[in-house]
Amino acid sequence: MEAPEYTFSQEEIEQIKRYRDKQRDARLKVRFIALLLIAQGMEIHIVAKIIGYSVQSTENWFHQYQSKGLDALNSFQYKPKKPYLNPEQIEQLLDYVRKEKPERIKMVQAYIQENFNVKYSIEAIRQLLKKNGLKLLLPKTRPGKAPTKEEQEEAIKLYFEMKRSYPCGSVFLFGDGMHLVHQNVPGFCWGDPKSAPVLPTNTGRKRLNILGAYNPDSHKFTHLTGEENCDAQRAIDFFEVILKDYEDAPKIVLILDNAKYFKAKIVQEWLENNPRFEIVYLPPYSPNLNLIERFWRFVKEKLVKNKYYEKYITFRAKTFQLLNHVYKHVHELRTLMVEKFQIV
Repeated sequence: MEAPEYTFSQEEIEQIKRYRDKQRDARLKVRFIALLLIAQGMEIHIVAKIIGYSVQSTENWFHQYQSKGLDALNSFQYKPKKPYLNPEQIEQLLDYVRKEKPERIKMVQAYIQENFNVKYSIEAIRQLLKKNGLKLLLPKTRPGKAPTKEEQEEAIKLYFEMKRSYPCGSVFLFGDGMHLVHQNVPGFCWGDPKSAPVLPTNTGRKRLNILGAYNPDSHKFTHLTGEENCDAQRAIDFFEVILKDYEDAPKIVLILDNAKYFKAKIVQEWLENNPRFEIVYLPPYSPNLNLIERFWRFVKEKLVKNKYYEKYITFRAKTFQLLNHVYKHVHELRTLMVEKFQIV
């Protein structure tokens, strides 16, 4: 492309120089340098090569100068794209995401297409959601039939009142049953994405049934563990183990959930014959008030989270090794098993 058939006056050249010298942004300054080179009779394709821009851009700047003057070249004059959705539609979209909790961006994309007849790219939707404060989250869980706030507060108040008023040396335990399956549970871990961790799985479904009681004051754990199913007689056997473990305590208070086998007739008869042993039942659907739930999570972290045991006998041995030596983990449990209850 030859040099444009346009003659720059000396006054124009001086004015372009002033604009060049005052402009601090190098991306804008190069436009005026290009004009000065063109003013010297240099061909546009050579100017483009010198300044490192395309011929099209260089030619556009020249035509823009001719039609609109130097001020048109002195700023980027970007016009942001108008959003595809108006504010009301965006708010409707955000309500949908908050309520329906879509797992994948493609689900949001389909919602936009169906309701607004607008097509967004996956990345554009991701940026739109982030801009409005939404993130990809792992939902927390809570019981669907949780007791009222007042009921939960009353249960907490009763617990601390009992601890204050019962005879010195009384023991307060949080108890529950757990089924620990001989199977690993994948969890987050650090690793090399080029060689992502892969865990083998077990084909069997063998499990250990654990009845446990945790003492938040001494961090002592008492348990009855085996392959036997948890039933009323098994619960009584568990209570007998606790009595033996705390034979010097004037009173033993075991705080439990409302599992049927804890309320069976033979269990009630056993409690009548053992007045030193008292059961306090938590409100229905309130695992947040039972400290042992935290302990079960701790046990799973230690035994099955990202852990693989090829043989059930190895899994069983590791379980008993942990449950029989909980005292070795007191430094971790002191901060985990504190008597602070979350109300849901």
